[in-house]
Amino acid sequence: MITQLSILIPVYNDVAAPLVAALRRQAEAVAGLEYEIVVFDDGSDCASAVERNKAACALPRCRYVQGGRHACRAAMRNAMARHGRYEWHLMLDARVSPVHGDFIRRYLESGAREGEAVGGGVCVDGGVDTPRLYRENLRFRYEKREEKNHSLEARKKRPYASLRTTNFFHHRSVLERVPYDERVMTYGYEDVLLGKALQEAGVGVLHIDNPVAYTSFEDNARYLGKLDEAISTLHAFAPELQGYSPLLALCSWLRRAGLLPVVRLVHRLCGGRVRKMLAGRRPLLLLLKLYKIGCLACKG
Repeated sequence: MITQLSILIPVYNDVAAPLVAALRRQAEAVAGLEYEIVVFDDGSDCASAVERNKAACALPRCRYVQGGRHACRAAMRNAMARHGRYEWHLMLDARVSPVHGDFIRRYLESGAREGEAVGGGVCVDGGVDTPRLYRENLRFRYEKREEKNHSLEARKKRPYASLRTTNFFHHRSVLERVPYDERVMTYGYEDVLLGKALQEAGVGVLHIDNPVAYTSFEDNARYLGKLDEAISTLHAFAPELQGYSPLLALCSWLRRAGLLPVVRLVHRLCGGRVRKMLAGRRPLLLLLKLYKIGCLACKG
């Protein structure tokens, strides 16, 4: 079993205190484990979030690092990795919660070898608010529909394309050898590009049943803004992401079928109305799919 672990949590105006407390309880329960929890702040300007994170890191084996503001998420994660003291690293987004009570132990006993990485998967948990979120929240509805694609069976079929660095366990040499691609200056797809780079470098990627749950969901307007940015990223890196994006594959099929001009026209005529409906109180996933296809089609 692995006996040393650096847990790395990036934050930007996020409160990581509940996650830090949960992980610390689990780590303390593993006999003989040398560990640290590092909350890496990428230039937060929310004073209350900063103070809560500092307080959470006042506990033994916890550190709060103010890393400054990086040009992109990839640069921030590369910088954060350099702060891990131990040979094995676990990167977790701040707004998630471990599903299993032995979450830490499952990674330590995963059988991963030096130079390898492990994905544990993701799911969603709306708690008592699930019925309302399913009706009204676009991000929740989308992630809930996608859960089947994050199952262990699905991830094992496409281990590199399925890697989500929201929940990412790896030997420190992995990112030293294959860092996040810092050309990605906008939101989205940095984990997909990392998965591709790991495959090309021959880095072993395992998948186990050890998910974290998304428990916080932005409102529909903010989610659509992030989606627009992600589609711009996808378009910019389209040649490199062929085979790693179902949306690119669909647009390629539409192009071959001669239907792409029709999709562009429909989006230019109706895209604004569709976006308004998606930002409303009853978003439909079918409209989301049509909106994403139209946005990408209009980029070229």
